[in-house]
Amino acid sequence: MMRRLILISFLSLFTLQLNAQNEHQIQINSLLDICHKRDIFNGNALVIKKDKIIYRAEKGFVDGNKTKLLTKNSLFDIGSISKEFNAVGIMMLKEKGLLQLGDKLSKFGLDLPEWSNKITIKNLLQYTSGLPSIDWKNTHSDSDIYNSLKNLKALEFEPGTAYSYSNNNIFLQRRIIEKVTGKTFNQFLEQDIFKPLKIKNSIIDHQYNNPLFVRAFNSNGVNDEKMELKMSGSVCPTIDDLATWVHHLLSNQLISKESLHTLFESFSKQSQSALGEGKFTDNELNSYIHHGSSLNYESIVFSDLKEQTTIILMTNNKSLKIYEIAEAISQITKNETYTIPQKSVYLTIREKAYKNVDDGIAYYKKLKQSDFDTYNFSNQWELARLSYKLFEKNKNIQAIKILKLLVSELPNKSEETLEYLGARILSENQIYKSISVYQLLTEKFPSEKSYNGLGEAYYNNKQYDLAMENYKKSLELNPENENSKAMIEKIKTK
Repeated sequence: MMRRLILISFLSLFTLQLNAQNEHQIQINSLLDICHKRDIFNGNALVIKKDKIIYRAEKGFVDGNKTKLLTKNSLFDIGSISKEFNAVGIMMLKEKGLLQLGDKLSKFGLDLPEWSNKITIKNLLQYTSGLPSIDWKNTHSDSDIYNSLKNLKALEFEPGTAYSYSNNNIFLQRRIIEKVTGKTFNQFLEQDIFKPLKIKNSIIDHQYNNPLFVRAFNSNGVNDEKMELKMSGSVCPTIDDLATWVHHLLSNQLISKESLHTLFESFSKQSQSALGEGKFTDNELNSYIHHGSSLNYESIVFSDLKEQTTIILMTNNKSLKIYEIAEAISQITKNETYTIPQKSVYLTIREKAYKNVDDGIAYYKKLKQSDFDTYNFSNQWELARLSYKLFEKNKNIQAIKILKLLVSELPNKSEETLEYLGARILSENQIYKSISVYQLLTEKFPSEKSYNGLGEAYYNNKQYDLAMENYKKSLELNPENENSKAMIEKIKTK
């Protein structure tokens, strides 16, 4: 009798779990169908819970012609997620005792200038090397990148003192792997990573003749131009191969737990680590999120280790909604309330704003009147992203105009957004741009924090009188602000 009761209880529990799983599948599928109809998801999706696939789908087409459907074997460009392979490769060599993270570049016979005596491997992993961004317009091969580095006279900042997301860091990680192993980086990928993990379907770099490699296209259905191979070594996987990679990475089958945690270390809260973003509690990894994009390709790995859930999305029609879609799927798997994402107003107005910022702002206001339910006007990061891109294009006045629009449209969300943007740009050593953001912040939201931020920006620019003035304003609002106190004393010694 007891055995029968136990069996009945077990079967009841199993049935409940199965019903919940089926309900999750229905909800996820409905979500992705709506997202596909809204033109914010064209791609492949995989949801894994407790090492079992609970949802898989291919929604949409292999290119902008929209005649051939995606399959589970479709190959995608995953953008900066691909940098994980060289970062993990570095740690694999470290664990074999073949290098140390404190090793200087000069140790590896790369024939680089004197500055190579200052940069460590750790600087490369954390993007704190001081190396400039690659001049993509004048770059056509690995050799061009190498020659530019060999002719580089000076770094943009002292290694370890600031953050700048430059692909030169990735390029040099791959060259170090080659020097240490005696293999090309592609050979290292094939022999030391793909083969042991039984990754059989992925390719390296764009292979347009491969019928499984998908073409990215924009919102008008126009395919991206075929990309010139300017820097080699990017992994283009199937969704299952990427899932295999993530599983081995998070289960410490590639590198140790200690090495994994090291790769999640970043220069600041605003900067990326070698593996994207990892969150910890009591030295245990809770979540791992890595987003990558390249032209109109976009992918995300979204892992909740507490829930033992991994969500992978890959698209060849970038909508900038892939994080929101992954978040909604995660909420479904946890039986939480979720919101179906809307279209990106940033993507819709950016081209107009790049040409004429006033036209972009006028278009924004027109869309808000005519298509309010179609676009997301409540997400502050839509306009913040546009401002950041304008700063990247050195259109600083236009960038500030967009931030002023943000403040007027979303005043309750703007203060924190401006704080983040000012800190991020400052961490990237774009001091003048950061000052302009903090000036707007102190004008619209005067506080001890905003004045302290502006003081820091002025201090980094060696404008010590203005730094002192703002640190004092910060102290007036909060006499207990220890950072402002310390900086005032530091400035007095200048």
